[in-house]
Amino acid sequence: MSKLLCAFMLLTIITISDALAEYEVPPSSATSSTNVPYISDEAMKQCVLLYNQAKWLSNEIGDTRVNRYSQASIDAYNGEITRHRNMLDSFNRDCAGKQSESAYKAAQELNSSRP
Repeated sequence: MSKLLCAFMLLTIITISDALAEYEVPPSSATSSTNVPYISDEAMKQCVLLYNQAKWLSNEIGDTRVNRYSQASIDAYNGEITRHRNMLDSFNRDCAGKQSESAYKAAQELNSSRP
């Protein structure tokens, strides 16, 4: 199978699974501390989006069967692992440990705007 065909198949799987899933609010620790940084609701919306996309990608990676005799298959799998790691790094840097006035509202808004 060519690299292009592998990439197309992977993109199709991602698109289908994204269309079927619902957005959920990322977990957060309850705290009474006033030292927790706040981010805007729009920034939190992006965090909710990133959290869910990373979660869905993790599920897809877990279900992926890699043909160990195909370099294209190995490269595609490793590319998805790298993409997932980058998503987690981004989430941890920009979102983890931060609060918004309405993370729940952001998830609801994302769900209502789905086709």
